Amino acid sequence: MKKTILAVLLLALAILQGCGTMSVTTMSNSKARSQARFLTDRMAYELDFTPMQYDDCYEINHDFLYAVSFYMNDASRGYYDAIDKYYLYLDYRNQDLRYIMTARQYDRFLARDYFYRPIYVSGSSWDLRVYSVYNNRSFYYFDAPTVYRNYAGAHSRKYYSNGYYGSRYEGYDHYAGDPRIQGSAHFNDHRQHDFGANLRTRNSAYPNHYKNTNSNNRTMDSRYMDKSGNTNSPQINNRTTRTTPTNNQPKGNTPPPNNNVSQPSKPNSNGGKPVNSTSQNSRQSNPTATQTGGTRSSRTKATRN
Repeated sequence: MKKTILAVLLLALAILQGCGTMSVTTMSNSKARSQARFLTDRMAYELDFTPMQYDDCYEINHDFLYAVSFYMNDASRGYYDAIDKYYLYLDYRNQDLRYIMTARQYDRFLARDYFYRPIYVSGSSWDLRVYSVYNNRSFYYFDAPTVYRNYAGAHSRKYYSNGYYGSRYEGYDHYAGDPRIQGSAHFNDHRQHDFGANLRTRNSAYPNHYKNTNSNNRTMDSRYMDKSGNTNSPQINNRTTRTTPTNNQPKGNTPPPNNNVSQPSKPNSNGGKPVNSTSQNSRQSNPTATQTGGTRSSRTKATRN
């Protein structure tokens, strides 16, 4: 009976996914803790956090990673609505981090993509950028936060819509700018680097903005269209067979002809023996010499006789 119920639930889930509904697969709380601790550890190391900042930063990173995990499977497939949800929670996180940092710390934070925009997509999977900078995932500079084992989202935006941390650091000189990514002038650039170019809406075909082989431009994104005016490099594309060009020099860089290079001699009918080019050329230049040679020789013999 239990197996039957499980099979029905799995079938229903597959049907819902096929209809274009959002996937709600999420990471475990232990994985959220592990990733949040690693990210917070490196932030504390590079930004010189106090113990209070360290614990609060861990909470903020934990809430962010756990919240976006509900949407990352779809975001990694390029769905706009899931990506918008990701940036909503990323903006919440970056605003909360601004509350707990000094202006100097936050300037350094913004200058590091692996802190400011911590997640990127490669293929159909996602990961933290900080792992590319610090590849030893089992090493930590600091002990675990004091709230590591028992924090489960009590200070998240779910319960504090305007943020929990604003009143805890009132004496700090905070960063005065707006850290939000969504709606900013650089939003499209950030989304391109975080999720790639192949984005789509629900129930639409998966686009391919990287390899449009029937077009001179390999992308529909105007920022990356070929506006170079090159005349040589476009020839690289759309070659159906591999051929050896008669002249592989770039246009406008054709070398002058070399008239001193000797040409190979024409094939001869002398049984494969080499031909004396001098005598052959002389015969060709004076055809009467060969025709009268025999007569002259016979006349000499007649005179001697």
